[in-house]
Amino acid sequence: MKSLLNDWRERLPVRTDQQLAVDVPRRLVWTVSVMWAIVALYVAQVHVPRNVVTLPGQHTVAPLANSVAAQGWAFFTKSPRDAALIPYTERAGGWRNELLAPHSEPQNAFGLDRRSRSQGIEIAMLSLEAPKEAKWKECSSDLPACLASANPPVATTNRSPEPSLCGRVALVQEEPVPFAWRDLKAEKLMPKSVLALEVTC
Repeated sequence: MKSLLNDWRERLPVRTDQQLAVDVPRRLVWTVSVMWAIVALYVAQVHVPRNVVTLPGQHTVAPLANSVAAQGWAFFTKSPRDAALIPYTERAGGWRNELLAPHSEPQNAFGLDRRSRSQGIEIAMLSLEAPKEAKWKECSSDLPACLASANPPVATTNRSPEPSLCGRVALVQEEPVPFAWRDLKAEKLMPKSVLALEVTC
């Protein structure tokens, strides 16, 4: 065993006196860094909305940048003006908001509890799989009046393995209050339409 270990050490030396680092000229590092910074600047400038900055040859480079370094920002972003689908359930005291989001709330263990994520899928399933006779009702006033004016509920089944919405459920499409009206309304969202369902779990 000892001879085998010595033989291994002779074939694969643990230490070497040869220089392991490679000297790279500092000028080369700076040149490559500046070149990549210019490329990144052009790619970013081509994809941001029109602004006061125009780089030399930007319009010539734009088709190449769009094909080689296409940026799908829409995948990462969602319009803040989009309507949100908020679920409400009818209790003895009236309607109650059942939305588990935001995901970072303490009730969701600061995002560790994934029920708030799965509820979004559950809401989408209820909305998309609602019977044909279920009709959305346009809202022209505040939330309580919108919920009270909903069409008669239509029976449907919640196919979620862990349902959070059962019984009398109303799905309300709510839009953010326009910025120009921010001082006129205390609420941040205003109802757009409502769908009433009688959900069996």
